[in-house]
Amino acid sequence: MKKILLGLACVLIYIMPANAATKSIGITGVSSTIDSTVTDDIDSNGTIDTTKELSNDIGYGSIFFEVTKDGSGPGSLTFGLDVVPGSAELDARSTTQQSTKAKAAGAAPQTTGTNKGTVDLDRHITLYIQPGVTLDNGVTLFGTIGYVNADVEAGVTSISSTNKTEDLSLNGFKVGAGLKKVFGNSLFIKASYNVTDYDDISVTTSNNTKVTADIDNTAFELSIGKQF
Repeated sequence: MKKILLGLACVLIYIMPANAATKSIGITGVSSTIDSTVTDDIDSNGTIDTTKELSNDIGYGSIFFEVTKDGSGPGSLTFGLDVVPGSAELDARSTTQQSTKAKAAGAAPQTTGTNKGTVDLDRHITLYIQPGVTLDNGVTLFGTIGYVNADVEAGVTSISSTNKTEDLSLNGFKVGAGLKKVFGNSLFIKASYNVTDYDDISVTTSNNTKVTADIDNTAFELSIGKQF
């Protein structure tokens, strides 16, 4: 999937003649709130046994590449690619509980301890479009619609089964709105508010317990870039 996204981005950046579009590159700082609903299905029978709501504030940075096509009037359309180059812990949960499932043969019928789950994110990529309208004062109002893909390492530490780690692909959709101001002919600043709704991810432990996380990302983004 990442090769497809990167290929599309290269096409968007180079497909238009230089006199038909404005190309841009820049960096973004993000202040984000990650909201997660984590559920446990102990027997993987479709019945939810426990649910926990989590919220986590994080900050991170990204780089972006854009191609903007101006219309005949004040309207414009921007195609972009945003990449978070590093890795980070997106979410974590822990809970102390009793389990009637033995971790190994000969164990007591009930076990008390702490279950823990983590979600580590790597190479987060967003491919997006931003339709915009430029006002008389030079400020551009724009909306954002994007598709997100990332590599995820999901780990579960369980009191009633062996620990498990799975490498997964995390997909989602991003929507938002913001402002852009160009200074001179090249430097610009963008500020936007965005929400990303990720698909659910699940890990099933060795004793058939299914742990599922529904993750949403609400973010304020501040970008600085150069167009050429």
